[in-house]
Amino acid sequence: MPNIDDNTLLISLQAVYQNIKRYESLLDSETLSDPENIEELLVSYDEALKTLKGAYQDALKRGANLPPIESVLFAG
Repeated sequence: MPNIDDNTLLISLQAVYQNIKRYESLLDSETLSDPENIEELLVSYDEALKTLKGAYQDALKRGANLPPIESVLFAG
C-alpha cells in the first residue's frame, strides 16, 4: 500500500464516514426509487472505512500525531 501522510488519512477517514452517514440517512428517508444502488454504495464505503480505520490505528501505534479515532468519527 502506498504511503499516505497522516493528514490525508485523517481527511479520508472523515469523508468516508460522513458519506456513509449521508447514504444511510438517504436510505432511511424511504424516498428512493432504487435503494439497491445506495446499498451497493454503502457496502463499498463500509469496506473502505474498515481499511482506513486499520491504517489509522496503525498510524496511531507508530506514534502519529492524530486525535483518537472516536473523536474523528463521532464528533459533530
